[in-house]
Amino acid sequence: MAAALAVGAGTTVTSGTGFGAAWFAVTGLGLGIAMPTALNAALGALTPERSGSGSALITALRQVGATIGVAVLGTVLDSAYRSGLKVTGLPAATAAAARSSVAGGAAVARAAKSAPLLHAVGVAYVHGMDIMLWACAGIALASALLGLAFLPRWASAPAAVARAAEGPASDGTAAEFRAEARAE
Repeated sequence: MAAALAVGAGTTVTSGTGFGAAWFAVTGLGLGIAMPTALNAALGALTPERSGSGSALITALRQVGATIGVAVLGTVLDSAYRSGLKVTGLPAATAAAARSSVAGGAAVARAAKSAPLLHAVGVAYVHGMDIMLWACAGIALASALLGLAFLPRWASAPAAVARAAEGPASDGTAAEFRAEARAE
């Protein structure tokens, strides 16, 4: 996912739809692999009695995280757009309208019938998007590294299954299996 986002950060105003669709699809694939795995690991650490409240907490955290993420990443994109848009020579009110948003910049360029300004708006927006995608790639990479560092290792779980098959050393509850797999 981080690699696909980093590739996406190389988008230019001349990049084709195929390029955008390709990196976007790979990003979605990465998210589709990472999200259920992380949620399963989080819920798997809970007892069956606590899994309902754990699921509710994870859902709430996802919603809050998504809202905060949109706000922060939108601010990054907007700041990069505003700083990247060169509107020298325009009256102050017109320049402010162009810097207010991409839609505002495009409207000003169309009203002025200025192809160079419309191009500058597009370049500034793509620059802002690239900066935002680099931030997303960094977050994805940091998340992967944190997951590697802190998520439990389930690779030894087959050994616990093999011992359980040898004979009942306990009543074989799921909680004991998880605790035994974690201990290895």
